[in-house]
Amino acid sequence: MPLIKDFNKYLLGVEMSDKHHRNLIDIVNDLYDSLLKGAKKEIIAHYLKRIRVYTLAHFQAEELFMLEIGYPDLINHKIIHKEFVDKVGEFILKNETSPIGKELVTYLVTWLMKHILETDKKYVDFMNENKKD
Repeated sequence: MPLIKDFNKYLLGVEMSDKHHRNLIDIVNDLYDSLLKGAKKEIIAHYLKRIRVYTLAHFQAEELFMLEIGYPDLINHKIIHKEFVDKVGEFILKNETSPIGKELVTYLVTWLMKHILETDKKYVDFMNENKKD
C-alpha cells in the first residue's frame, strides 16, 4: 500500500525532475511497505543507502539544470540538498542502534513533498518567467 499515492500533484513540468521525483517517491513507498511488513534494520539500511545514492545523483542533475537556466538561488538550494543528505546520513547511523521507522518515514515524506512543492517550484517558476519566446 503506497504512502504517497497521487504523484500528479507533485509534477513540476520539468521532465528530468518529475522522473527523478517519481523514482524517489517509489523508493519511499517501497520503504514504507517494508516497514509495514516489519522490516529489520538491515532492510531499512538498504533503503537508506538507496535514497542517499539516488538523491546525490538527482541533486547533482538538478543543480546542473539550475545552473544552466541561471537560477539565482542555486547556492541556497544546494545547501538544502546537503542538509537532506546529511540528515539521511544521521538516519543511517541511528538505524544501527535505534528503531527509526516512523520518524524516518515522517521525515522523508514531509521533506520530499515540501521540497518539491515549495523549493523546487521556485526554480520552475523562475524558468517559466524567464523563457525566451
